[in-house]
Amino acid sequence: MTDDPAWPLAQHICRTGYADLPASAIASARRDILDTFGCMLGGSGSAGINELFAVLSRWGGIEESRVLLRGVRLPAPQAALMNASMGHALDFDDTLDTGGSIHPGVSVLGAVLAVSDSIGGVSGRDLLLAVALGLDVSCRIALASTLDRGWHRTAAIGVFGAAAAAGKLLGLAPEQMLNALGIAYSHAAGNRQCILDGTLTKRMQAGQAASAGVFSAVLAQTGFTGAHNIFNGRFGFFELYQPNGYDAAVLLRDLGTAFRGEELSYKPYPCGRPLHAAIDAALAARARLDIEAADDIATVTIEADPAGHADQFARGPAKRRPTQIVEAQFAQPFLVATALACGKVGIAEVDGLGDAAALALSDRIAGVARDGRPNKSVSITVQRTDGRAVTVEATDPIGSPQKPLTDAQFEAKFRDCAGNAAPPLSDASLDAVLAAIGRLEMLPDARQLMTPFTG
Repeated sequence: MTDDPAWPLAQHICRTGYADLPASAIASARRDILDTFGCMLGGSGSAGINELFAVLSRWGGIEESRVLLRGVRLPAPQAALMNASMGHALDFDDTLDTGGSIHPGVSVLGAVLAVSDSIGGVSGRDLLLAVALGLDVSCRIALASTLDRGWHRTAAIGVFGAAAAAGKLLGLAPEQMLNALGIAYSHAAGNRQCILDGTLTKRMQAGQAASAGVFSAVLAQTGFTGAHNIFNGRFGFFELYQPNGYDAAVLLRDLGTAFRGEELSYKPYPCGRPLHAAIDAALAARARLDIEAADDIATVTIEADPAGHADQFARGPAKRRPTQIVEAQFAQPFLVATALACGKVGIAEVDGLGDAAALALSDRIAGVARDGRPNKSVSITVQRTDGRAVTVEATDPIGSPQKPLTDAQFEAKFRDCAGNAAPPLSDASLDAVLAAIGRLEMLPDARQLMTPFTG
């Protein structure tokens, strides 16, 4: 067929059954479904979601797949677009810390929910398997793409995982799966300029990947063809999208024995994952100094490698006083100030763009570039008004495989996200979906996950 790694990858997706999954891969898929589903509920009322829904519902189409909390069905690609965009809106979703901060779960689950609704008869085991494979594909491509050019990897790479998961549910043969991945390559897009500019396309791009993944798989099912030399071709993904650095061997390493979704991190704070370690350090400093309010703080200094310092302190006032939610999600001085002043960084704190005390403290935070530090290294020094001071080095952030969230923390996060849903949700509906996810492998019909939340 082709000597490109896309072919053995397609064969792997098609030939892997539920019985081939190690228990750890099943557990990680279930965990990702729980976390991502909660993020979808939490982002359902976020900025841009109503506008997106207004356009898609006006265009209409076959009533095929449900949109969470909207009481309507849309064509499967559009439903995937909506649900995945909700899931990425809070920037609270899963992250592959070692793979360029890709968030694979929203595009994979967005595609899986839409296809499951469309075709029916998808069991809980089928859903777990499709999610495990989709996460594995997205993470493998991200890990192989070592130096990025500015793509929003959640979208540009996530489309492959979405296509793989959708194609698995559709029962594609290996040749069809190869075509689905090739068609998905034609859709691979999304850039990080929207992050720098603080715009709503950040969340839509994740939905775009889910939508394109569904479309690619369905189109391949008809016999439509896509590129076959997807990754190593003359104009393949690595050469065209990642010419600054890639390791193609990583894509197939331990294929079928290691499922890379197990390496994902999960966020305790609704903001950019690279900023989480600094928030951890700020909260630790607050606790050690018994800080109760911003008035207790005399000075705050953040020391970082030169690149990190330039990104956060040399690009104008938005990092201190964000005016849009997407800005706030990536503004280190603002987030550190919020942690110190409020003792937490939650949905309300980020979406509210800060209270007066946090913003005033953010204005006073000093940034220092220090050479000789490891890449992405950060430390925070806080001095109280009484002279006491502490320096905390940011390390592996909470929620990483090294410091995983507990089951209780996952459930608390799910309920916190659901508390931000529009419209409000009953405790009974939340209990029902938590129970369903806990016994997914026993569900005869995965559509039960959506039933309490379809409006």
